[in-house]
Amino acid sequence: MSLLALSGIAAGYGSKTVIQDVSFALDAGSILAFLGHNGAGKTTTLRTLMGLLPSRAGNIVFDGKPIDRLSTADRVGGGLRLLPEGRGIFPDLTVAENIEVVAARNAPANAMFTPDSLFRLFPVLAERRATRAGSMSGGQQQMLAFGLSILGTPRCLLLDEPSIGLAPNLVERLFDQVRDVCRAHAVTAILVEQNVAAALRIADRVIIMNNGRVVFDGSPDQARSDNVWHYF
Repeated sequence: MSLLALSGIAAGYGSKTVIQDVSFALDAGSILAFLGHNGAGKTTTLRTLMGLLPSRAGNIVFDGKPIDRLSTADRVGGGLRLLPEGRGIFPDLTVAENIEVVAARNAPANAMFTPDSLFRLFPVLAERRATRAGSMSGGQQQMLAFGLSILGTPRCLLLDEPSIGLAPNLVERLFDQVRDVCRAHAVTAILVEQNVAAALRIADRVIIMNNGRVVFDGSPDQARSDNVWHYF
């Protein structure tokens, strides 16, 4: 059984429908590179998955149960997590305070990722635990944002443009961490990313969106060899 399945999803803003008939299913532990030009509908799909935007058609099944009527908070509690574009940290709080705020809601003592395990996974965050988050480098802020997104027991990570503003070596390090978390803990990830080469390096599967619809669904090797790049 797939961990996450979308069937015929449509969603939009006001009178405008942005995505139509979006359908795909993902197994636990898989990494999807979710690609396409700006405005193709990728972020709208993630927002619909999180319940931040209501679907207008279709259904979403997560871990064998329909979640279309669940609140965003309930979806988070069930293991869906969003790392939004722009990081979504609390810049005026310290690293430790950021983690404490999120952990209080999402990370009980028996969780997959607790504050202590997060500090072990990201030693630089342990070193900066008393540092105001907004004063750190962009790479350190993104590492904190990723750490916050996995606090607790994530089942599926929705990562929206995590490489924006990062130097190439930091992108590689962050994506290695994403891959390692997914492989070690059977966590699924949907990676919306403009850095196509970096996304394909860790992905098991590629979906390309264009004008609100899925126009390609295949392996990274197929994406590299097929004539799909005119969508960018």
